Amino acid sequence: MNPTPVRLSEGFAGERLTILPPRVVARARRLPVCRDLCVTHTGRFDRVQGHYVHRPHGRPEYVFILCLAGEGVVRLGHSTHRLHGGSGVVLPPGQAHGYEADAHAPWTVVWFHFTGARAADYVEALGWRAAQPVFWVHEVDVLAEAFEDCYRHVLGGYSDAELFALSASFGRLLGLCRSLQRSKNVRRRLTEERMGATLRFMRENIGRPLTVEALAHEAALSVPHFSAVFREQMKCSPIEFHIRLKMQRACELLLTTACAVGEVAAQLGYDDAFYFSRLFRQKVGVSPRAYRRSAESRV
Repeated sequence: MNPTPVRLSEGFAGERLTILPPRVVARARRLPVCRDLCVTHTGRFDRVQGHYVHRPHGRPEYVFILCLAGEGVVRLGHSTHRLHGGSGVVLPPGQAHGYEADAHAPWTVVWFHFTGARAADYVEALGWRAAQPVFWVHEVDVLAEAFEDCYRHVLGGYSDAELFALSASFGRLLGLCRSLQRSKNVRRRLTEERMGATLRFMRENIGRPLTVEALAHEAALSVPHFSAVFREQMKCSPIEFHIRLKMQRACELLLTTACAVGEVAAQLGYDDAFYFSRLFRQKVGVSPRAYRRSAESRV
């Protein structure tokens, strides 16, 4: 029988842990960008058996925990939430909380304490709610790499440039959490994954005229269900979104190539260059030629 592991908040083999000195934090909070989003603590613990934290009065900063693998439990006030690989939580300032690794499958976590004038805005953008402080993501490897990008900036001597880069990198990590976020509900998450595959299909077939029927078939959903789910997630119809992708690509081609407007139209699946030009003006606000001239004048 295995002995019960000693419960620790830190001091694990292979841990990485950085707490920015108070003077550094005070300086960061006066710097542009850093004063909006300021990291005060960060680290990574791998398979930390016995990891245990209890804070009856919470912390003065937000606490962000992302579970990369394994399992653990988070307690916030009177509620309890189980985290596993691909889930994370934000604990608000000043609220009693605690967390611990699962005894049988201890978690691997990356974490940040953060504050700042716009910290609450970032938390709100994640979709945080007091009743559901946990979020779910996919592609945790991408987020693990984003953590590494953040962490290297706490090893550079706390120069203003490194503090700026730390805040910007952490903001990017939060943005990735939002863009890679998935529903808690397994069935809904499957639908979201189908939507993601459909968006990739649209991008890969940007030069083709696609129908709603073809896109619904790609998502393995009925046309009405597909259309409703797509509009709920993307706030527009599937065809409107595909047109947006085409116009984005048109802008890129107009800026980076010498292709004539008719050639740009053809690459995007429009046989009629005049129709393409009218559509471009409608979506972008100027004609393709005017867009190119305007961009060239700013170079």
